[in-house]
Amino acid sequence: MTDPQAPESAPGWQALDQRLVRCYPGQMPHQFTSRNPYEPDSPSPLPAVSGFAVPHPPGWHLITYGLSELFDKSSPNPTISGFGFEVTMVVPREDGAERPPAWVVRFLQAVGRMQLETGGKLDTGHCVDFAGSLEGSIIEGAVCVPDEVLGKIDTPNGSVLFLRLVGLTRAELEAFRDLDREATVLALAELLPDATTDLGRSCLLQDDEKRKVMRRHQLGLRW
Repeated sequence: MTDPQAPESAPGWQALDQRLVRCYPGQMPHQFTSRNPYEPDSPSPLPAVSGFAVPHPPGWHLITYGLSELFDKSSPNPTISGFGFEVTMVVPREDGAERPPAWVVRFLQAVGRMQLETGGKLDTGHCVDFAGSLEGSIIEGAVCVPDEVLGKIDTPNGSVLFLRLVGLTRAELEAFRDLDREATVLALAELLPDATTDLGRSCLLQDDEKRKVMRRHQLGLRW
């Protein structure tokens, strides 16, 4: 079933809804809509962010709406919708939590604002430096990888890739910057197979075995 909050005559929006419903059957999404979509000075420039509960391990899967074309087709490239992607993030779910944490919604809206201002510069393998700490944690950046749960879809306005942002510490961010696109995806799959942004975790590179994994990928070795 398509999300009842989706506006009429919004084929791109409905295509996103349909993909999410197939991945999370039976769930009603937590949808955080904006009062001022596409206004550059608004704290919420994207029309919406939706969230779903992840069963194992317990988490929240948040997805942006608005970097692809939700309504009419207006971009010149007929094969992709808008910037060609929407941004996602998975975070742990605390016991008893009934809604995704507000900071994730604010963060994804901030990412959306940056993309609207810069013309959609994110892609697989890209590293993002936050130039500071995320919510007072040791997470200071992120790496972009394809969201393996949601994948890529075709919509009436063109294709949309779901790009997941995975939070990194400063040391991890510097290490990932040395990798090419393929190595980035492979290394992250080994180091953080659930691709979850956990603000409470320790730096992966403090672990001897994980340091070896990163070094192997930096040297271009494939096992």
